[in-house]
Amino acid sequence: MSLVLFVVPASVGSARPQVAWLDESKPASWNKPGLSIPAAPRVQATIDPRCRQMARSVELQEDGRVRDQGWDLVGAYQGGWQIVVIRGTANYDGMCRPRQYQAFVFVRGVFAGTLSPETMDSRADGALGQVFLQGNDRLMAEYARYTDKDPLCCPSRITSVIFEVARDRPVVRPISASSK
Repeated sequence: MSLVLFVVPASVGSARPQVAWLDESKPASWNKPGLSIPAAPRVQATIDPRCRQMARSVELQEDGRVRDQGWDLVGAYQGGWQIVVIRGTANYDGMCRPRQYQAFVFVRGVFAGTLSPETMDSRADGALGQVFLQGNDRLMAEYARYTDKDPLCCPSRITSVIFEVARDRPVVRPISASSK
């Protein structure tokens, strides 16, 4: 007798509680002025050193602050209008895609918040895709949305979230979300 075991990622199927915020047309904000950059979650497994070699080196002061909290820098930072968005990851999957990653927003060098209330995993429901800076007080982010019938390559929907960027006491807050 042989045993066949199928592993289904927790992200596939109905929305996990941490991505339910993407189903709200006006998501509640998790960011507040004056928050500290969150520390990277502890990873139990050994990280493949080949993945770590692909991490981006520190280029900006903000990069160093994210790195100091235990995050590996992944992908290019985005900047304009004195806003910088930096992605960091705590872990990688077997193909060196980010797992337990987050996007950090800085305004004039001050940490203004994250683009998700929880860390995200590549190829999972709620994974952050593209970020578009749209001016000095607004940005848009796109998140992959999977159903239980979607192959991991291809989410069936994308949810776009518009964030306002308050500059007086820097904070980034979601103001609307819509799916297509």
